[in-house]
Amino acid sequence: MAYIKENTIAVHDMNPSNEDYTDLLPLKSVLKDTEVIGLGEQTHYDGSTFQAKTRLVKFLHQELGYGVIAFESGFYDCYKAWQEIQNGKPAIAAARKSIYPFWISAETEELFKYIDQQKNTDYPLIMAGIDCKFSGVYSRENLPSDLRAYLQSTKSEALKDTAQWLEFSTALEKAIKISDYHTKPSPQDTLVLHQTISGILKRVTSRVEANKIVSQEDLFWQQFCRSTLVEITRKFSSRQRRDEQMGSNLHFLRNDLYKDKKVIVWAASSHLTYAGTNIESDFYQQNLRLGDYLKKSYGEKYYHLGFTGYEGKIGKLLFFPLIKIKKHKENSIEYALGQTKQPFLFLDLNRQDLPDWLQAHLIARPFGYREMSMRLPQVMDGLFYTEKIFERKALPAVPEKQ
Repeated sequence: MAYIKENTIAVHDMNPSNEDYTDLLPLKSVLKDTEVIGLGEQTHYDGSTFQAKTRLVKFLHQELGYGVIAFESGFYDCYKAWQEIQNGKPAIAAARKSIYPFWISAETEELFKYIDQQKNTDYPLIMAGIDCKFSGVYSRENLPSDLRAYLQSTKSEALKDTAQWLEFSTALEKAIKISDYHTKPSPQDTLVLHQTISGILKRVTSRVEANKIVSQEDLFWQQFCRSTLVEITRKFSSRQRRDEQMGSNLHFLRNDLYKDKKVIVWAASSHLTYAGTNIESDFYQQNLRLGDYLKKSYGEKYYHLGFTGYEGKIGKLLFFPLIKIKKHKENSIEYALGQTKQPFLFLDLNRQDLPDWLQAHLIARPFGYREMSMRLPQVMDGLFYTEKIFERKALPAVPEKQ
C-alpha cells in the first residue's frame, strides 16, 4: 500500500464550479502529450463520477487546450446541437434534444453552463457526438428535413424521384425510431436505406474530391452517410461495429471537421477500454472496443481514464438498491485506494515504476462496479477514484425563454 500513498495524486475537491485547479495541476505533466482523452464511467447513472468528470472537462479545456467534448451520443444529434448552441440556444436545452438523457443531471449542469460561457470566445468548447446511433429528438424532428435541405443546396439527383424519396424518408424515420432497440429494420427498409445513402455518399465524395476548398457541411454529410450505413446494418452483424464506427467518427472529428483540436471523449469505460485479453471476461476478450481503435490511431496520445469508487449505492428496484458497494476484497484496487482515506485520488498507470502487484491480475470495478480480474495498466492509462458513490440526480426541464 506504500506505493499507492506515495504515488497517487490527492485531489481535494471535485465540485464542478471550483476553478482553482491547484489540486489538479500535477495532472498537466501526466497528460501534456495527449491529444484524445477518454473520460469513462462505470455506469450511466453514477453522479459521483459525473461530478468529477465535469470538473475535469473544464480543467482540460482551460489548462491543456482541449477544444472538443465528444459524447457517446448521436453523430448527427450533437452536430445539430452545436449549431443550435452557436445560434443562441442554451446548451442544456440543446443537450436535452441530442445526448442520452442520463447525462442531463444536477452533476453535469455546470458543464452545459460552461459551454454557454465559452461558445463566443476565441477557443470554445465544441460539443460533438461519435455514436452511429440516433440518440435524440433532433434526429426525429430535424434530420430528414436537414438532409433534404443539404441535398437541395447541392442539386442532388437523390431528390428527383419524389416517390423514391418518400419511401426513403419513411424508412429513415423508422430506423431512427428503433435505433436504441434490438429491433432490426425490415429487409425492404434496409435495402432502400442502403441504396439511397450509398448513392448520396458517392455523390458527396465526388463533390468533396472535386473542390479545392471543401465546406464543413460537405465533410459532415459525407461522414454522416458512412456512419449511418453502419447504423442500419450493424444489427445484422455479430461484430461490435458500433465501437468501430465510433472510432471512425472520432477520427473524423479530430482530423477533418475540427482539425487538430484535442478531443475529450465522454463515454462508458466499457467502450473506452482496450486490450480486452487482459480482462477475465469473454465479452472483452472476444470484442474490440472503441479504445482499441483509438490506441491503434493515436498510440500514447490516447489516454483512457477509468473511474471507480469505494462505497455507496445507485438505483433502486422496489426496496433494494441495484448497485450497493461497501466491501472490497483485499486483492482489489479499491481496497488499496480506500486505505488512504482520501476523498479523491488520481493514479497514473503509465508510470515505469509500477510495482509487480499492480501490474499483475487484480480485482477492480471500473465496468458496472462488478468485481472483475484484470491487468489494470494494460486496459487503461489512469484511474480516478472517488471515496463516495452516489446516484445522479435528474435535472427537471425548465421552459426556454422566448
